[in-house]
Amino acid sequence: MPEFDVVGKPLAAVGSQAIVTGKAVYSPDLELPNMLVGKLLYSPHASARIQKIDVSFARAVPGVHAVLTADDIPGENSYLYWYPDQPLLVSDQVRYQGDAVAAVAAESEEIAQAALEAIIVEYEPLEGIYDPEEAMQPGSIQVWPDKGNVQSHYVDHWGDIERGFVQADVIVEGTYSTHYEEHAMLETESAVAYLEPDGTVVVYASAQAPHRDRLQIARALGLPEAMVREITPHIGGAFGAKDEANIQIHAALLAFETGQPVRIVRTREESIRTHVKRHPARIRYRTGATKDGKLTAVHMIAIGDTGPYVNAGEEVMMVMANYGVSPYYVPHARSEAYTVLTNNPICGAFRGFGVPQVTFAFERQMDELARRLEMDPLEIRQLNGLKTGQRFQPKAIVRQGDGMQACLEKAAQLSDWHAREKISRQPAPHLRRGWGIAASFHKSGFGCDVTDHASAAVNMAPDGSVLVRTGAADMGQGAHTVVAQFVAERLGVSPSQVNVYKPDTTLAGDAGASVASRATFFSGNAVVRAAEPIRKVLLDLAAEETGADLDLIDLGDGFVHVEGERVNMPVSDLAGKAYEKNLPMQASGFYAMDYPDAELPDGSSGYEQLASFGAHVAQVLVDIETGQVEVEQIVAVHDVGQVVNPSGVRGQIEGAVSMAFGFTFMEELLVEGGKTLNNSLESYLIPTSFDTPDIKIGVVELHDPEAPLGAKGVGEPPINITPAAIANAVSDAIQAPVNQLPLAPDRILKAAQAVVEGGMDAS
Repeated sequence: MPEFDVVGKPLAAVGSQAIVTGKAVYSPDLELPNMLVGKLLYSPHASARIQKIDVSFARAVPGVHAVLTADDIPGENSYLYWYPDQPLLVSDQVRYQGDAVAAVAAESEEIAQAALEAIIVEYEPLEGIYDPEEAMQPGSIQVWPDKGNVQSHYVDHWGDIERGFVQADVIVEGTYSTHYEEHAMLETESAVAYLEPDGTVVVYASAQAPHRDRLQIARALGLPEAMVREITPHIGGAFGAKDEANIQIHAALLAFETGQPVRIVRTREESIRTHVKRHPARIRYRTGATKDGKLTAVHMIAIGDTGPYVNAGEEVMMVMANYGVSPYYVPHARSEAYTVLTNNPICGAFRGFGVPQVTFAFERQMDELARRLEMDPLEIRQLNGLKTGQRFQPKAIVRQGDGMQACLEKAAQLSDWHAREKISRQPAPHLRRGWGIAASFHKSGFGCDVTDHASAAVNMAPDGSVLVRTGAADMGQGAHTVVAQFVAERLGVSPSQVNVYKPDTTLAGDAGASVASRATFFSGNAVVRAAEPIRKVLLDLAAEETGADLDLIDLGDGFVHVEGERVNMPVSDLAGKAYEKNLPMQASGFYAMDYPDAELPDGSSGYEQLASFGAHVAQVLVDIETGQVEVEQIVAVHDVGQVVNPSGVRGQIEGAVSMAFGFTFMEELLVEGGKTLNNSLESYLIPTSFDTPDIKIGVVELHDPEAPLGAKGVGEPPINITPAAIANAVSDAIQAPVNQLPLAPDRILKAAQAVVEGGMDAS
């Protein structure tokens, strides 16, 4: 393992002091002269035709400065995320409860609300389609005329699936379902927009992808991108909900129309009603294995309800197919994923991006296989876990597979897996204890040979302080802290001397969206590359000043080191000398994901994919009289490459496990006839510190040469595994399958009762 001065050491998160003291500035905190309040009018229907929109009365309300409909948008009336199907303002037919039909800007919240109430919209309610499997049938109600409700059918396959099942000694089949989940970030969507004297539209927005937002805003305004600037202040959580542009486009439209600053902040009810959700999924598995436990074939079919607009839905379902057999080696496989359109809420990006759903289903299958074969659940995973060079997608092999076995072994050790039978399984007549194990892996970045990149700029001042400009948004995951540590490490200064600017599309290059656990890997590589030319200048000057060979010189702790010994030569002095000699102390860095070519088992060409593995063990206590579950402990082990900030890694894993706990037990967004029924945090429950189970964390550090200083992302992998581990533990406790999330008490009681009555259907 390499020795680092800054990387691997604890560091308070960048901006944390401002956050905990209440000094951090978020979009809703911004105050500008003559600022107006913006609001949107949303449809009361999930499916209806608009017969008439009359905004004349609203425009006549004193204090109202603008009322916009679709006809008033100067550019393209579309969010233009991946597909241009969702209008900013609807003029003809609303297709879900979050469709906006008008936008207003007024001098106060009360006046804006009065303007909304003065808008006359006449609707013709239409029959909608709300069940995705029904929507797939011929003759079903069409969300879009002549388009078909099956938006996409993605298939990954290799080998000969029928041959694989013929080779199997045992075949298990199961149907699994997961539910809608709300992001429930503490800060709802917000934006402030205003015009510069030169006509540039400036938008402050709580956003995960500022450069992509800029593109969308510019197209809606009919302006060149250079005339739009988005700045991202502090973000109060996102988890994927702010990956897509939301109200920042509307704020820009209203500011452009009025010439005055406009602020829009969604209420909690509006937020839950409008932004994307985690896809509810129905997943069917058929899995074959030999009598000694080796997988021979897997066939997976996933159906995802994405709502009426595609957003990132096709990509999420594609990822479900990509992860259909992960993290195991399967010689014959077919993974299918259907993206289905309905009039339900829109679904899109959510932490894990489709992987939690498919991991839950396949890990339940692995436990059922182990039960049928009378194998230890750990053993069957160790037997089939991916190894370096093995295929997991049609064209992809794992570049570094050692993490699978390492994570399983460490999880077993930390949980005392092999000694679990020494603990009472029935501590009371009504209580049953169980253990569950689950594993997964997460690709670095988008994977799938998809083009992906990040850029950054580094500037060292004459006093040795450093300014970093990055377009990567930090929504609490610690991206800017990691960036600061990387730069401090390479330039030999303290992290306190590194200032990371908030993302600003005018000042920083595109770093891509803060999604897919990619910020550490992509922006980390970009800033390391940006720091290298400056580091070279400093080292050359140090060699010149000390007379030592360049190979013997290093930088650390703010000083020059020769053969490991500190020399009384501060890095800040070298920076000053560089400026005296007109040497460059500014540099930019660019990183694009590399997918090295690889030969596949059948001789065809493919590529290598870097992945991070993880394994979790859950211990639970189930009350078979009430169906209540106490999670006594979660052991979470992850291959993080190189730990950059120990507290940051712990925070990411603990936070993801806690969020996964909510998804497993309580966070179910209730939807009926296309409308959400629990639109507040009073009725939509999220875990508190009192609910969070005991979490024991372990890390495996397997460096990869492509990773920045060896580090990989860990923001998403833990959320993928926890639901499966808990479900496996509950099934172990009650000796019955539980194949539907959330694990509500009535479902657990039903499953337990099925065993008593001799049945096994717990779905």
